[in-house]
Amino acid sequence: MGPGFDSFGVALNVFNELRVERLPEGRGLEVRVRGEGAGSLPEDSSNMVAASALEGFLAAGGTPGPCGGLPDVRLTCVNNIPPARGLGSSSAALVSGLGAGLVLAGENLSDPGTKHRLLQMATATEGHPDNVAPAIYGGMQVAIEGGGQWISQRIACPAAVQAVLFIPDFQSLTAETRAELPTTVPIADAVHNISRAAMLVNCFATGRLEALRYACEDRLHQPIRGKIFPLELRDMIDTALAHGAHGCWISGAGPTILALTGGHGGDVDGDSVATFEAVAVSEAMQRLAREAGLEGRVLISEPTPDGVRSVDGMGRVLDIPRSIGPQNSPVVENAGLQPGLGSDGYA
Repeated sequence: MGPGFDSFGVALNVFNELRVERLPEGRGLEVRVRGEGAGSLPEDSSNMVAASALEGFLAAGGTPGPCGGLPDVRLTCVNNIPPARGLGSSSAALVSGLGAGLVLAGENLSDPGTKHRLLQMATATEGHPDNVAPAIYGGMQVAIEGGGQWISQRIACPAAVQAVLFIPDFQSLTAETRAELPTTVPIADAVHNISRAAMLVNCFATGRLEALRYACEDRLHQPIRGKIFPLELRDMIDTALAHGAHGCWISGAGPTILALTGGHGGDVDGDSVATFEAVAVSEAMQRLAREAGLEGRVLISEPTPDGVRSVDGMGRVLDIPRSIGPQNSPVVENAGLQPGLGSDGYA
């Protein structure tokens, strides 16, 4: 999120769903991918969700199957988060997989201790907490390392804001864009980001969005990551601001660009003004992109307080601290993310 490199993240209401079904003994592991990534993501034990599920299962003391893997289960990944677009799809896969493994071993995802453990495990794998923290806890999260552990706190989100996402058709891998970032920065740039990160938190916490256009500015990574576009990133940001957005920034490592609108008490489902503002910004961003030869799609979403959760086949949240039997195969849902910067897509 702008200057909150590797630290700030917010969950959006774009969800991935992981369906976990017990299979008869001897069937082994089955993996299916539906939606985003179908046909390109592996459908075997090398799938990030499956590998993460095994990690969580063994870490929680689960008894491995005959070949040392998960017990006989079918994992169906229903993906709505586009991969490798800076929207945290890898974190969604990681958190839902680890969460499923913990549940299969008898852990309770509603328990605060389990979520804290999940945060430590997911961050250890991801390398930074900005995506996994909101994937676990929902809302806007600010995460740091302290006392030998990862700590995350929720920041209040302004009421009735919308996140307008311009999602280019091309993919961007975090490992590649991160490798281009400098290892040292001038003190002036560090001060620039520190002050704006503090202002961004205040804008969200108080709902006073007037200064958000300045609080989203960054000097550490966006100037470098913005080079992947066939147009000036500043032009896209200025276009969004000129058509009513409060702030605009690269989502994660890109290439998605996020503009924040609304916050006046309405919502896109029940208020024509909120809808008009979000649509006006989305159309302006898409028009500018097309003029530059950049094709993509637009998605209007909003922050959600929901993070990862385990539900049964009827959609009821499970909080039973024991393994789930075959008649109650769990579904692990993971809130879609707009990550703090430095996140990677599922690649």
